Amino acid sequence: MISFGLRRFFPVKSTVSVRLPLQALPAVRFQSIQPVVKKRPATIDRELPDPLKPQKEKRRYFIVYAIGVAVSCAVIFNYEKTGSPIINSLMYCLRRSDVVKEALGDNIGYASEWPWIWGPLNTVQGRIDIHYKVKGDEQGAEVFLKANRSSAMQPFVVEHVYLKFDDGTIADLLQDSSVDFEF
Repeated sequence: MISFGLRRFFPVKSTVSVRLPLQALPAVRFQSIQPVVKKRPATIDRELPDPLKPQKEKRRYFIVYAIGVAVSCAVIFNYEKTGSPIINSLMYCLRRSDVVKEALGDNIGYASEWPWIWGPLNTVQGRIDIHYKVKGDEQGAEVFLKANRSSAMQPFVVEHVYLKFDDGTIADLLQDSSVDFEF
């Protein structure tokens, strides 16, 4: 039985009660929003991933990066050696030398597109002990230069400059009168 208090709205001294049949009430059903899920034990049919795999990959990438940086630095420093005034002066003297022209032929230059200059070329400390390969039209050779200086205000003292040809013969360029090796 539902009773409504209308006294507040209508100044009537009696209350009115209304009976509604049960069929008139709406049927309210309570349904769960989430579906019922049966919880089963978890089974794994494959191997679990390695938690240290990202660290191993990072380590590999770092090693490859470090090797790449080291090789790049070596190539850059060698390129700086090829542009050194000492190397340019030595190549100029080789191209002007009569002994070298007779042995190697014309068009004297580096033996490869990417020449590699071995040994220290330290003009600040006054130590030069280098060797690299050259070639001409007729044959190739390896140039050896060793020079020192005691202070920055003095010129280099050349100890030896010679060519070792591919056939094994050696030509001492300090004995060549057509050029003067001073740095």
